[in-house]
Amino acid sequence: MWFRVCLLGLCMADAAQAAYDSEDPFKLNANVNYQYDSNFFKLAENSSNAQVNRHGKRSESKLEAKLSGRLDLKLSRQLVSLTADINQINYKNFKELNHSEWSSGLTWNWAVGSLLSGQLNASTSTKMSSFEDNILDGADNSALDMQRQNSLYFQTVLKLKSTVDLIATVGVSTEEHDFKKYINAKSMTTSIATRYRSDQGNYISARYSRRKYTYDLDLPFRSGFTEQVGSVDMGYSPSSKIDISLNLGLGRWESAFNGQSQTTPQGDVGLSWRATNKTTFKFVYGQNFSEFTSGAGRNLDRYYGLTTKWLMTEKTAWDFDLNRRERSLEVAGRGGVNDEDTNSARFALTYKILPTVNLSSYIQAEQRISNNISGNYKDYQFGLNAGLDY
Repeated sequence: MWFRVCLLGLCMADAAQAAYDSEDPFKLNANVNYQYDSNFFKLAENSSNAQVNRHGKRSESKLEAKLSGRLDLKLSRQLVSLTADINQINYKNFKELNHSEWSSGLTWNWAVGSLLSGQLNASTSTKMSSFEDNILDGADNSALDMQRQNSLYFQTVLKLKSTVDLIATVGVSTEEHDFKKYINAKSMTTSIATRYRSDQGNYISARYSRRKYTYDLDLPFRSGFTEQVGSVDMGYSPSSKIDISLNLGLGRWESAFNGQSQTTPQGDVGLSWRATNKTTFKFVYGQNFSEFTSGAGRNLDRYYGLTTKWLMTEKTAWDFDLNRRERSLEVAGRGGVNDEDTNSARFALTYKILPTVNLSSYIQAEQRISNNISGNYKDYQFGLNAGLDY
């Protein structure tokens, strides 16, 4: 069946090439993806779960078939975009995890007069949740758990001067699980900022944001949190080859479990260097809080990333990524309980057969080192993808 699907796609490639136009209001994209994962559940070397015990395997291969669509409607100064995709995922060994994922979204870029504009964004999606960050062992770390996410965000931009804007944002998102109902949650965010942008495109802004994260179920071993961040953002291009981005701020995290709080510097710095017309280097370093979904606590993440992109020809591109995340987990009332470092390297190749048809492949190695021995793992991945635009 899959051979016939791929053959049909290749037969349609010439017709798609003639029909495709990047300016068309309606676009379709089809992808077929194969992936091999040596440690599918990200388990430590001598540990297992219910699925591994049942099948006697830790590795997995999966095949995905995805269809995506986008419709852009321009009505005077208003731009409305509708997106949707559906993805069927089948596994070779753990067939009980076979499932479909989907998402849809609406974005309205609106404008009223010359001083007021903004964006309304609504989205909904269903996907398989991660097997990491669980409080229970056994079946909970291997069962199919579908995660539904809904979000609604509204942003308003008031132009005070030709180069100065006042920006206000409010949003709400929810997360629901079929199996792990103990991590069903809601997040509410608000922010206000002022931004100066020069005629050359450089900018600087000051922002205050607040996020409240709450769980649907109150359990004795965990609770939600409130996070407040004051920050300054800057973007500067000293030349046509170099872009610098900087975010510096102070974040305060407070647990709803017992009022425990922590104030920590947050932010990141990014550097992009177009060394030649074909070679680009990007570096990022940063630190921020992230929610610890299984308990009353928080993760403090420090991350580093280096990306290299080389356009060997008009049709061939190489990408190389190195990433490191240093995570400190702290549970409310108990202080630091776990520190872990995750390192990964990814090498990818993309070849554009036609303007509308591309093939890509990648290899990836990842390792996590934790002071909790059950949190250590090594994982290797290999993937192939074929995409068609229409």
